Amino acid sequence: MTFIKAGIRGFDRAAREHALLLSCVCGLILLLAFPPPSTRWFAINWPNGSDGRDEAALDSVLQQAATAALDGREGTIIIMDAQTGRVRVLVNPKAAYAQAQMPGSAMKPFTALAALQHGLINEDSRSVCPGRFTGLSFSLACTHADHLPPFSPAQAIAYSCNYYFATLGQRLGREKLMATAREFGFGQSTGISPGEEIAGFLRPCETGSAARMRFVESNHASQQADCDAREAIGESDLIQVTPIQLLTAYTALVNGGHLLRPAAGNAENFRVVERARIGIASQHRAVIVAGMTGAVRYGTARNAKLDSLPLTILGKTGTAMPAKGFRTNGWFIGFAGPFQSNRELDASQVDLAVLILLPRAHGSEAATLARPIFETYANAIAHEDAKLQNNSNQNEVISSSPRLPDSVSTIRVHLVHDNVTAELSLEDYVLGVMQAEGTMETEPEALKALAVAVRTFAVKNRGRHAKDGYDFCSTTHCQRFKVSRNPSVSEGAWLRSLPDGRVSAAVRSTEGQVLLDERGEIVDSYFGASCGGETANIGDLWGVTPPDYLRGVRDEYCVTGPHAKWNDFISRDDLLRALQSDARTDVGNRLDQVLISKRDETGRAEFITLEGEHKKTVRGWDFKIIVGRVLGWNVLKSSRFEVTRVGSNFVFRGSGFGHGLGLCQEGAHVLAARGASYQKILEKYFPGTRVLPRSGIALSGALGIKTAEDAEVIAEGAEITLGVPLRNPPRPQRFHSLSHHATSRMLTISNEHFRVTYPSQVERNDADQVLNTLETARGDFLRRAASASISANVSVLDIRLNESTGDFTSRTGQPWWAAAATRGNRIELQPLALLKKRGVLLTTLRHELAHVVIDSISSKHSPRWLEEGLAIYLAGEGRLFAPYTRGANLSQDELARRLEHPRTQTEMRELYAQAYLAVAELVRQQGEPSVWKKLAGS
Repeated sequence: MTFIKAGIRGFDRAAREHALLLSCVCGLILLLAFPPPSTRWFAINWPNGSDGRDEAALDSVLQQAATAALDGREGTIIIMDAQTGRVRVLVNPKAAYAQAQMPGSAMKPFTALAALQHGLINEDSRSVCPGRFTGLSFSLACTHADHLPPFSPAQAIAYSCNYYFATLGQRLGREKLMATAREFGFGQSTGISPGEEIAGFLRPCETGSAARMRFVESNHASQQADCDAREAIGESDLIQVTPIQLLTAYTALVNGGHLLRPAAGNAENFRVVERARIGIASQHRAVIVAGMTGAVRYGTARNAKLDSLPLTILGKTGTAMPAKGFRTNGWFIGFAGPFQSNRELDASQVDLAVLILLPRAHGSEAATLARPIFETYANAIAHEDAKLQNNSNQNEVISSSPRLPDSVSTIRVHLVHDNVTAELSLEDYVLGVMQAEGTMETEPEALKALAVAVRTFAVKNRGRHAKDGYDFCSTTHCQRFKVSRNPSVSEGAWLRSLPDGRVSAAVRSTEGQVLLDERGEIVDSYFGASCGGETANIGDLWGVTPPDYLRGVRDEYCVTGPHAKWNDFISRDDLLRALQSDARTDVGNRLDQVLISKRDETGRAEFITLEGEHKKTVRGWDFKIIVGRVLGWNVLKSSRFEVTRVGSNFVFRGSGFGHGLGLCQEGAHVLAARGASYQKILEKYFPGTRVLPRSGIALSGALGIKTAEDAEVIAEGAEITLGVPLRNPPRPQRFHSLSHHATSRMLTISNEHFRVTYPSQVERNDADQVLNTLETARGDFLRRAASASISANVSVLDIRLNESTGDFTSRTGQPWWAAAATRGNRIELQPLALLKKRGVLLTTLRHELAHVVIDSISSKHSPRWLEEGLAIYLAGEGRLFAPYTRGANLSQDELARRLEHPRTQTEMRELYAQAYLAVAELVRQQGEPSVWKKLAGS
C-alpha cells in the first residue's frame, strides 16, 4: 500500500492550494478504508501491457490458437494472466464455470503441499513405488515405467505416481487435505460469472456414494482410509471442481500465493482483485514447481515436447473419471514464463496460465493440445519484442550498470572424465573445443569458420549448466572439450601451450568474432561432422520453432566426404534390446517392423513407427539417440537413412554423421579447399547471418561506433553479452580483456585514492575533472557515513576510461547501454565524450563510487534494494528514474529478488526506481544516518 500512501501525500500537498482536491482525497481515503467484503485491490490502471506489448493483439492470436486446438470438441480452454487474473481466452464458457468434474491427478500437487506443510514429507523424502496401490475397496495401477529409483516428492508429482499419493493421503487424513483445498478456493465460487457459476463440491466422506456405505461398521477405519486415498489422488466424487476454480487454485500455487478473482477484460484499466493471500513457504513452492517442471520435461506431459519451446513451461496433467460415465476426462494446467536456462521460474516471472479440459481423453492428450497455444504465445511475444526494440528511443539516457558478475568474460567448463571444473577465458575455452573438434582439419579457412561457430555457441549458451554450478560440460551434450592434463594452472594458461599451431592460429585470427542474425542477435551456431547432402531443419529435427538460418540448405560439397554414405546391419535382437531401454520405443518382447512414417524436406526421418507387441511412433532423431545410447554412437550415424528388414536383421542405409544442423565440417573443408573464405563458408551454412567481431576496436568499427555520436544510433538489437548479472559470485572479481591489440596509447594520472587511465586523445583537463569529481564524491560519502558513526575502508581504486563502446563491452561483457561496470577496486567507464554528451558523467562516477563505499560498509551483505536505492540516492540520480516509477509496489523481499534477474532494460529501471523511492522514504521518515546504520547492520 506504499504507493497509495505516496499518492495521498501528493494529493495533500496539492490540497493546501486547491481545496477542491482535498475533498477528492477524503473520498479516496474512504474508498480505500472500506473495500468490498472479502476482496482487496492492489493495482489500478494496468497499462496496455506493462512491457509495452499490444495485449489486445496477443489476446486475439491466443483466441485463434485455442479455438483451433479444441477444434469444436467438448471441453474448455482457459487462458489467463497469472499475475492479474485477467482472462485472455475462454473457449466454451459454460464448461469452464458451470460444470464441475473430479480433478483426478491434478489434485496431487495440493496433496503434496498439505503433506509438506504438516511435516509428513520434505524435499529429500524418498518412496519406492511397487507399481500399484491396493486399498480395501479399490485398486489403481501406476502408469509410469517400472523399476524407477525411489521418488522424491517432486518426482512423484512429475510421474503422477498413484501409489505415492494414495498412501500419502492415508497418512495425511481428510481434514488436513480439505483445509488446504478450501484455502485455495475449492468449493467456492471464483466470482467470474455471478448467477451462472457453480461452486463445485467438497462433501463430507460419510455422505459419499452408496457403494462406499455398504461396509459394515467394523470396516469403518478401512473405509475412511480408502476415502482419504481417493481424495488425495482426485478420484472421489466428494471433490469436484470447475475448470476456472482449478486454474485459479493452481495459479495461486505458483505465483506466490495470490488467489485472484478471474475476470474478462482488456489490459487497460483492468482491476486486479485478490481474493486471498495464501502463505506458501519458498521451499514448499520449489518442490511443487520442480515437480511440474519435471512433468513437462520427463514425466506425464513429456510427449507434448513443451520444453523445446523458447519459454520456461511447467505443468501438471490429470486423468479422472467423470461423476457419471466411464470415459475419462483429460486435464492439463500449464504455466509459461521467459526462458530460463535452469528451467526455474520465480513467482513474479510466471506470465501465462493455461487450462485444458478434454472429455474422453487422458491428461497427456490435453497437454498435447497446449503446445500450439504456448508456441503461438512464444512467437507473438517475440514479434512484439522485436517491434519494441525497433521502435525504442535511441536517445535514452545511458543508465548505470546493475551489479556485475565475477569474470563475465570467463567460462566454467566441467571436465566430466576428471570430475574437475576449470575456469578460463572465452578464447581459451574456444581453443579447448577446437582441440577436440578441429585437429583433423587441414584447411585454415575451415578451421576459422569452426572457431567462429564454437565461440558463437559458447556466447549464446553460456550458463547451460547453471544449475550445476558451471557453464558447459566437456561432452557432446554441450561441446566436446579436450585437455592435455589436469588444469591446475590458473586462467587456462595451460591450454595456450597445446601443440596444434593451425588450431591456435584459427582461434587467434578470429578472436572475439561471433555470428549475428539479421536483427543483430547472436545465433545458435550448431555444427556437425557431415550433413549428408543437405543440412537439417531444426524445426523438423527437434520440433522447435526454426529461425531462418537453421531451416536447412543444400550442400553439394560434402557428398564425397568419408561419411557421405554408410550402411549398418543391426540384428533384430540387438535392436529390440535398444528399443526396450526407453519407454518411448518399448514395443514389448517382439519387434516386427521399423517404418519411416514421415520424412522432412531434407530427407531425414522425422517420425518412425515401430511395430511389435505394441505400436509406437517416435521422432527420428530420438530413435537414433536411443539406439546409439545402447549399441554405440557409431551405429546409425544420422537420422537421414532408409531401413529395410532382411530376415532377422534390419539394414539401415544412410548419409551424414551427426544431427546435420548448421555448419557441415566436411562440406566446409571442400569449400575452403576451393578458395572460399571463412566468412563465405559461414554464410553458406547460416544464411542471412554475418560475422561480427566482439573484441576491442574491431567491434566498435563493425558496429559503426567510432565516436560518442555513433553510439547513439546503435539499436539495442545489436547488444552482445556473455551472461546476465549475478549477485554473490564465487570468486574474487576481475576483468578479462578479449583483445590484446592496443588501439591507442593509454595515459595515467593518480592521487592517493584513485588511478585514472585514459586514452591519449582525451584532454588532460577532462581526465583531471574525473579525478577531482571522484575525490569530492569520496569525501562527501565518507562524511555522510561518519555522521552516523560509520567508517568505510576504501582502498585505492583504478578507473579506466575506455576509448570506444566496443572496448567497454568487450572488457566487461555488459550491454552497450550500460554506462559503467564496477568490480572490486576497478571501475570501467564508457567513452568520456559519450558520458559528457548524455549529461551523466557526474552521476555515473558518483553511482559507481557509491557502490564501492556501500560494499565496504556492508561487507556485500546488504539487501539488493537497499544498496541499489542508496547508490541512486547518493549519486543524485533520482530524477533520471522518475519516468520509471510505475507499476504495483513490491515488498522489500520481492524487490530484492526481482533485482537479481531483471528481464528487460525497462524492467530493470522500474525496479531501480522502486528501490530509490524506498530509500528516499526511509531518509524522509528516519533520517539519512539511520540508513547508513541499517546498511552497516546488514
